[in-house]
Amino acid sequence: MRQTLYILIVLIFMPSCATILNQPHKYVTVHTTEPSTIIHRYDTVKTVNNKANLLVERKKEPLSIITTTDSIAKSIEIKSRNSFMYWLNIPYTYGIGMLVDMDNPNRHSYPNKIYINSADAINKYYRYSQAGNNGELHLHLSVPYINSFCLKPEKEGYKNNTGFWGIKTGLDYYYLTNRFISLGVSGVTDFFLPVIGAIDMSGEYELMSSMYISLSNNYKIRRFTVGYGFSYGKNTWNFIYHDRFDPPPPTRDPVKKSHSALGLIFPTYFQAGEYFNIGIVYRPTFYRPNVPDKFLYEHLISVDFAWKIRLKK
Repeated sequence: MRQTLYILIVLIFMPSCATILNQPHKYVTVHTTEPSTIIHRYDTVKTVNNKANLLVERKKEPLSIITTTDSIAKSIEIKSRNSFMYWLNIPYTYGIGMLVDMDNPNRHSYPNKIYINSADAINKYYRYSQAGNNGELHLHLSVPYINSFCLKPEKEGYKNNTGFWGIKTGLDYYYLTNRFISLGVSGVTDFFLPVIGAIDMSGEYELMSSMYISLSNNYKIRRFTVGYGFSYGKNTWNFIYHDRFDPPPPTRDPVKKSHSALGLIFPTYFQAGEYFNIGIVYRPTFYRPNVPDKFLYEHLISVDFAWKIRLKK
């Protein structure tokens, strides 16, 4: 009964999300690789720094624009899609607001940014930059969120575990169009909680971590980036015991073992937004200079959430 009353109140005071919250018009930013003129309906806009902002009407039909340079004119259609506010009806009004929004043009939207290769005669737009990056410097900030370890501490068996959290910072320098050198410093752990919070530990448990620097050569292929390079770091395995809450006695004495490791690194990323990237970083190591068993295979595999921000063009 209470849930039914809540739904009725929502329907009365907030019948739909898109109808109420979306404006009839929205801005679309057009990025080009060359100075261009953008024509939309009766408006003609010249790009400034290869960029132009258009105020367009929300509707079901595709958005039609014409781009012209000194040598090429292209007619491009951008498909409409349901806006975020339209889909917000699912959690907010249990989907009932979609019925109100169904025939309202405010339910529709277009990409906030589109990218056009001005030198390409094909009438096509992209969701990622088509400009060359030669000479650019990018700041790389990332969170290696999921980390899978395979380590071999001195006088121990292989230790395998998967956990969460880490941080990386670095620089990407484009020495050619769509090719860059990446230098990074990373610290990762196998912390067992996927969210950060205060916890009370009791009993015995193991933690693995790694601090390393890496240098890689990378190729950008549309929205994908693949690379290869070298890494050098310090791997740590820690056996810990806390006697809070009267736990069983430890099975062995607490110990912490660390060693240096030299190996390779293979980063792969997908550009999901203008700055945001999702990747998998595979870091195998083979040589450990400060332990008796010097030549042994270990690895770290991370699912990485990265933000790449241009510092210098």
